[in-house]
Amino acid sequence: MKIPLSFIAGAALAVLAPAGCDPIAEPELCGEIPRGGCPVGRGGSCDDAACRALHDCLDGAWTEVARCDRPGEPAPDAGAGGGDAGAGDGVGGGCAAVTLDHGGEAQGCAPALQLPDCPAEAAETCADAACRTGCIDFFLCAEEGWRAVAYCDDQGRVAVIP
Repeated sequence: MKIPLSFIAGAALAVLAPAGCDPIAEPELCGEIPRGGCPVGRGGSCDDAACRALHDCLDGAWTEVARCDRPGEPAPDAGAGGGDAGAGDGVGGGCAAVTLDHGGEAQGCAPALQLPDCPAEAAETCADAACRTGCIDFFLCAEEGWRAVAYCDDQGRVAVIP
């Protein structure tokens, strides 16, 4: 009785193949986003009136990456880590804020930004956390369309475009 070589090779491959595969890591879920928060990784934008802050899911916890302050409305303090930009949001220690020039800012730019492109607001809260959100380039909606205002450098820090 002859067993075809292709059958033996196929059987050996079927037995040995799973041993060479690394298990796929389960994603860490963040659960319910804080009240008034919108997920930046799912297209959340401060253009949406329902968004009081933009959050990103990092290591199983929601991290605020931008506040959506609107003139005439109270600041979104409840559950957001409270107060000033130097407060940090569970990132450990203080947090240096990035300030971008909003001169010539407009509303309603299209098409909407998609990761790794993010709105400028995502870079303006905590410089240490902004580049861990999946964002690489930060844009401001201007009359002529989206204008690049900052990016994440090779060291994972926000660099402002002059």
